[in-house]
Amino acid sequence: MTLGLAFLKIPVTNLARAVDFYCQGFGLTADFVSDEYGWAQLGGADIGLALYVPGKGGGDGVPGQDRDFHLVALDLDALLAQVLPHAPDAMIATNDDGSRSLDVTDPDGNGLRIMEGG
Repeated sequence: MTLGLAFLKIPVTNLARAVDFYCQGFGLTADFVSDEYGWAQLGGADIGLALYVPGKGGGDGVPGQDRDFHLVALDLDALLAQVLPHAPDAMIATNDDGSRSLDVTDPDGNGLRIMEGG
């Protein structure tokens, strides 16, 4: 038996605002959105991303807490240009190991780190 990863779930306070941020800022698609359940499944990434409003069925995480995952993108400079109008705090860092990462905060204070690579 092999297990895989279905979704990375991100807690948010305002589902519509979060869907707009991730779709506009990262070019993702809103494949399924339910205001009733406070849940959105996003497409356009190599891994399933889900946004949820805590307490509505998706989980009880706290928006703005430390991330426990890193995403990956091939061209951080292009991604920075795309996300910067939606997240003015976005910046690329060169890490001690020589890798580069894009750090950005979503509207709920969730910190995202996108590593350069593929």
